[in-house]
Amino acid sequence: PRVKNRPKSSAGIELNGVTETMKGTMSSQQNDQLIRFSFVDEPVRGQWVRLNQVLADALVHQTYPTPITDLLEQMFAAVAMFADNLKFNDAVALQSQGNGALVRSLAECREQTLLRGIAHLSDAVAAPADDAPLAAWLGQGRLAISLIPPADSEQQTYQGLIDLQAASLAESLEHYFANSEQLPTRLFFARSDQSVTGLLLQRLPVEDSATEVSQDHANEVWQTIQMLADTLSHDELAELPAVTLVHRLFHEYPCRFYPPRELSFRCTCSRGKTDRTLRVLEPQDLDDLLEDLGEVQVDCECCGTRYRYDPVDIAALRHPPSGDTPVLH
Repeated sequence: PRVKNRPKSSAGIELNGVTETMKGTMSSQQNDQLIRFSFVDEPVRGQWVRLNQVLADALVHQTYPTPITDLLEQMFAAVAMFADNLKFNDAVALQSQGNGALVRSLAECREQTLLRGIAHLSDAVAAPADDAPLAAWLGQGRLAISLIPPADSEQQTYQGLIDLQAASLAESLEHYFANSEQLPTRLFFARSDQSVTGLLLQRLPVEDSATEVSQDHANEVWQTIQMLADTLSHDELAELPAVTLVHRLFHEYPCRFYPPRELSFRCTCSRGKTDRTLRVLEPQDLDDLLEDLGEVQVDCECCGTRYRYDPVDIAALRHPPSGDTPVLH
């Protein structure tokens, strides 16, 4: 197919299971929402996500170079869309690790709605140019999508490795889905001053019994949808609500929209987890901190919560309730 301009005819929009209240929400700025949609009678689905307050909450306690801030914001948007696509209600993580200027990064979505993330930079490795590809920041490293079950589960963590040859995160993820999951995918990200927006389009398999004519039609639709998506401008993606954006891009194809999913930032830190961390430290190290500072302070890097331990608290850690792990002397 050849597409020079966006089609002017309208095939309609179907808001599936969307109440009048939701319709009002879906026509607003839609901050911290994810909206799924599908192309009626075509093997193509899509997702749109816009994050605002999530980013403010996740990044308020850390200062990163602009390229790393941009990367983390895109990772948040991507992992929210991936988690929404999966029938997996535990943690879905997009994470990197390497020996370059970016030592590690994490964007995690739990229960398909709760996001957290962080990045760690090297003190010893100089940062590359702002327009350097992700691989240059990681050095000898890797990027992966992980499905992480609860700690008390017998399930194993699944991890899919992502090739870092592409210049951008979007291209790297597109290659992963096409090659590892056999799901041709297009990803787009756009950033405004206070938000990031992501758009995912994915070609689904046709039925095994589909005729050659049906398969050719599905291929042609997918090619056309990609060409139309490539006309999307940064400002359109960054500013338009989901329904307006999809209708503007894909007039030709009726789309079915589903109720929005509300997203929020939530850390997984707790007093109990901090207790367990302190119990594995050398007792003398804790005593030295108490002598120097009068208390032991543990700060969560993700959310900034500070946990304080005075001498009475430290003594209690050394004599935990039955069943807890004591400090070894």
